[in-house]
Parts: sequence; C-alpha cells; structure tokens
Amino acid sequence: MLEHQSIKIANKYFQRAFDSQMQGDIMEARNNYLTSIEIHPTAEAFVNLGWTFSKEENFVEAIKQCHKALTLDINYGMAYSDIGYYLLQLDKTSEAIIWLEEAIALDEFDGKFYTYYNLGRAYEQKGLWQKGIEMYDKSLSHKPGFKLGKKKLLFLSSKLN
Repeated sequence: MLEHQSIKIANKYFQRAFDSQMQGDIMEARNNYLTSIEIHPTAEAFVNLGWTFSKEENFVEAIKQCHKALTLDINYGMAYSDIGYYLLQLDKTSEAIIWLEEAIALDEFDGKFYTYYNLGRAYEQKGLWQKGIEMYDKSLSHKPGFKLGKKKLLFLSSKLN
C-alpha cells in the first residue's frame, strides 16, 4: 500500500514537471522531476530530467541522466534516442549513429519519428546520403506531415539528382 501511495505522489510531481516543461519553465520542471525521482525513480523521469539539462546545452549531464534511465529500463527507447541526439549536438556523429540505431531496433515509443530524423542527419553528415534519405523517409512514414523530415528528404534527394 505504501509503495502504491509513493508512486501516486511521484506521478503527481512528474506531471507538474511535465506541465512546467511544456510551459518552458525549465527550472521548475527540473525541480519537480528531481522530487519525482527521489520518491519513485522511473526511466521516463530521468530522460525528461536530462532534457532539462539539454535546454541549457549541458549535453554531458543530459547523457548521464539517460544512462540512469537505462539502469532502470534497459529497453527504454527514448533514452537511446536522446543520447544519440545529444551526441549529435556534441559533434560525435559516429557515436550518435550507434545509439540511434539501437533506439530504432527497440519497440515503438513516442517520438520514434524524431529518432529516424536524427539518424538521417547523422548519415547525411557522414556523406551517406542514400541512407540519410531512407531515414528521413522513415521519419515521415512514422509521422506523416513531419515538416523537418520532409524538408531534409527533399533537400537531400535533390542533391542526388
């Protein structure tokens, strides 16, 4: 019964954090994610906490939070995807590709279209344009109308013609 109550309270703080995140209040979001984690840690809370650090371009700390998420749930796709994205931001393209490909191999998760998009960006940076095109196309198949994916797909396709 006590664990159920603590999960309920942690979820309340998580929701507060997420609402603050959506409103752009990063510090409020971070504080509430930290409280949620102290009460009942979850992979999702750690990944979202990492996102708050990424907003300050502290990608190293954001990656650390994603690794903490993976200690709780080794199959949490968003953690792999976010690590890949953060590594791209740090110009570690080869390393990013490894993490993004790992995320793609996992089951469906929210935002997987963005993982395909980032993998496309990584392949494009490596000069692997055909693979980049394939990933941009997959991002659109997961989220039709995804403007960034469409823009990159059209741009890279025009370079090959």
